[in-house]
Amino acid sequence: MLRQRLITAIFLFFLVFILVFQASSGVFLGFLLLLALLAGQEWGRLSLLPKPWILLLSLSLLLLLLLPLWMRALAGPPLADMAALGWILWAFIMLAHAPSPLRDAPLWQRPLTGILLFPAFLPAFWLSMRLQEQIPYAFLWVILIISAGDVGAMTFGKLWGRRRLIPQVSPGKTWEGLLGGLLASAIVGTLGTWIWLGTYWRVLMSGAVLGAVTALFAVIGDLAESYLKRRADCKDSGQLLPGHGGLLDRLDSISAGIPVFVAGLYYLGWWK
Repeated sequence: MLRQRLITAIFLFFLVFILVFQASSGVFLGFLLLLALLAGQEWGRLSLLPKPWILLLSLSLLLLLLLPLWMRALAGPPLADMAALGWILWAFIMLAHAPSPLRDAPLWQRPLTGILLFPAFLPAFWLSMRLQEQIPYAFLWVILIISAGDVGAMTFGKLWGRRRLIPQVSPGKTWEGLLGGLLASAIVGTLGTWIWLGTYWRVLMSGAVLGAVTALFAVIGDLAESYLKRRADCKDSGQLLPGHGGLLDRLDSISAGIPVFVAGLYYLGWWK
């Protein structure tokens, strides 16, 4: 299982690396549309919708039709800030309410759960387009920060994990794993500033904080998908990625981490 997970992760990393640095904006947009189609399908299943394809089609069409407008008007701090606030709201929901089975809930809650897909993923897709077009190294940087957090959390959790983080949402996650993930992401954030922005200690400290905060939001995204899976009584969102489960099992943390990362770049003055 671990070997399969590692092989898939390496393949995905090189695929993203090639697309970010070698692909044109049109090709990268096509890749994002494909992700939107697949993610919408999986989210529709988690929402227990009778026709999940409607959700995937709606997400991809919105991404394509609204992209020019949002790229010009809100692709900077406003969009990133709104997305970050949305994920903070998700955190409060998960802390305040245990996930009740969606099958037992009123039917109107299913489409409502489906609608949550749009504020969760569209900002990350739009901001990814901007990063790939203007500062592609930053897109690679945020992916490495989030991946390091995932590896750090898994390692620390297996070695020293004792205290459950939010057992009613994700019984496998621990406080020790969370701290390990934040530490790993802070290290990658520091290394990124050292490679691309300089060696001044204030810059390095800012990179460490940016890495840790990005990883924290990535955890919120991961927990949000776990919340939906428990409501739908599903172990994984799908079987598309060997060793990882479905596509949402990879995109959940990225969709929550990218907006706060972009906001950090702006407020630190590293992207104008």
